[in-house]
Order: sequence, then C-alpha cells, then structure tokens
Amino acid sequence: MTNIIRNSIFIFIFFQTLFANAFSVDTLYLCKNSCLIYTNVTTVGNAVAWQWTFQGANPGTSNVQNPAAICYPTAGVFLTTVKTTFDNGSDSTDQVHVVVYDWPITSFTFPKDTGYCQGGSLPLVLNTVSYPGVKYQWNTGATSRSITVNTQGKYWVNLILKAGNNVCDSVYKEVNITEYANPSVYLGQDKFMCQGQAMALDAGVGQGYTYLWKPNNETTRTILVNLPGVYDVTVRTKNGCTASDQIEFKDSCPHYVFMPNAVSPNEDRLNDLFVKVWNFTPKDYKFTIFNRWGELLFETQDINAGWDCKFNGDLVQQDVYVYKITYYDTDKKWYEMRGTFFVVR
Repeated sequence: MTNIIRNSIFIFIFFQTLFANAFSVDTLYLCKNSCLIYTNVTTVGNAVAWQWTFQGANPGTSNVQNPAAICYPTAGVFLTTVKTTFDNGSDSTDQVHVVVYDWPITSFTFPKDTGYCQGGSLPLVLNTVSYPGVKYQWNTGATSRSITVNTQGKYWVNLILKAGNNVCDSVYKEVNITEYANPSVYLGQDKFMCQGQAMALDAGVGQGYTYLWKPNNETTRTILVNLPGVYDVTVRTKNGCTASDQIEFKDSCPHYVFMPNAVSPNEDRLNDLFVKVWNFTPKDYKFTIFNRWGELLFETQDINAGWDCKFNGDLVQQDVYVYKITYYDTDKKWYEMRGTFFVVR
C-alpha cells in the first residue's frame, strides 16, 4: 500500500524584492516578468526526489528541491505542479495556480482642465479604461471605472494594478473643472424716439468680450441708433459664456408723407422727379405709378428713388397720373396711400 504524505511548499517571488508564501493559498498573483523562488520543505517523511512543472514559466521544469529564478515572461493563468518522492517509495503531488498580470496599463485619454458656464451643461463623465486586475481610486471615494461629476472642483483617479501586495503599475490622472462666470449685459428699458434722433447703446466692457448686435450685425461694444425698432446684443466671453439683452425704441413722433401734385420733367433740375418727402423710414416699402388706364409705368422698393416721368425710355405725355405707396411702419402696421398728380411738359 502506498502512503501519501503531504508537503509544505513555500514559494518566494522576487520582483523588486518581492516575497510570498504560495502553497498556503489556491492562487498566486504576480506581475509579468516577475520571478519566483520555490522552496520545498518536507515536514513528514524523507524526500529524495522532486519533479517540478511550471506552466508558462522559464524554465518550464526542475528536479531540484528549491528551484530558483522561475520567471513568467507572459501574462495569463498558469499551473505549477510538484511531485515529491519519499525514501519509502511513496509520493505526494501539490499544485498552485499562478495568475500573471500584464502591464503597463493601457493608455487612455482623460479630459484636460475644462469648465462650464453658469447655468450651463453638466454632468461631465470622466472615463478611464477597463483593464484586468486594476483597482480604481477616485478622490470622491468611488471605485468604479468612470464617474459623473456635477460640480466644479479638482478630480483625480489613481489606477493601481497589484499582484498580492506588490504593485505592477499605476496611472494617475487629474482634471480641474471650473465654473465660468457669464457676462453681464443690460441695455436698459424700452425707450421712445423720433426718427433722425441718435441714441447710443452700450453692451458693457469685459476682458475678452466679443459682441454681436441685431438687426445690423455690428460687432462693436457700442452702437448708435437712429431708427425706431428692436435691437438686441449677444455678449460672449473668452470662455464661450454668453448673455443677451434686448431693447425696443418706439417711434413717438407723428409721421407725415408729402406728395407733390405736379412735376415738370424739363431738365432744369427743379421738380424734374416725382418723389415723396417724409420724416420716417419704413421697414418695408413699395412705390408704383400708373397712367389713367391703369397701365403700370413705374415700380420701386428703393425708398430714395423717384420717377423721372419716363416709360420705356421716353418721356410720358402731359397728363394726370396715379401713384400708390404701401409701407410697413415701425408700429408694425401696413399703410397705403393713393393719389393723383399732373405731369407738365
């Protein structure tokens, strides 16, 4: 009958002076390129021979009692087996799993220092990398691969790859998140004005500010307004934060339109053009002239244009003609004017 006598196998790891007792556990963890020193200590019986097999290691076998410099150049899960033979012919077999971690940790992109505008968009997701054996230590106390942050501050993470008590690799990343102030802009309350009256608007000063006014697309800090209407400005800081304000200038002066009742196109530069005179500028405008039979002779949307009393390049006959003006005023209403005038030749 063969007697089975158990051994006590001690394993020492050297990787920057690393040591561990292996066969007291089922699994041994170490870093790639680490080496082990196995020590076979027989507590019962007289051992006379040893047969070691080191899966994934270099060398792969040994027949000495205490094999040294058993190195693991590749990552993986391996099995170490030792068969011990005693002087009475009996033998004993022991095994241990060896988990070898790969390193260095795969590089990954982490956000640079950034920020958000007041009332702007958060959360911000901070991602690391999924890597076998890595432990994640965030300054928030989290231990997950990624976290979501909702407030400004400094955030850091330390990725640690450990084999037992020995550190194979570590990666430290940090990012500072700042809440940026929005610009301040106030154009004042709505005002009344007359056309031709000039009023200044100031969007306010700030380092790195840029400006965009509507409706005329000015990009200066101040503009001069001489027409009623709605004006708005958007101010942007160097960090991309924006603020806007709007003001309306309401026309408070009565409008008048003067249309002559006669025109004399004799090239004396006096009353040669049939043209209106008014004290305001409409938002939209159309000016048309017809003969007594309703034939269209002239049409324009240019508020400064007048009729030279010509049709198809020739002066029209002396007669009575009809004009019509339609315009969209600053009070946001459409108006129409009709009348007659006399061409004198």
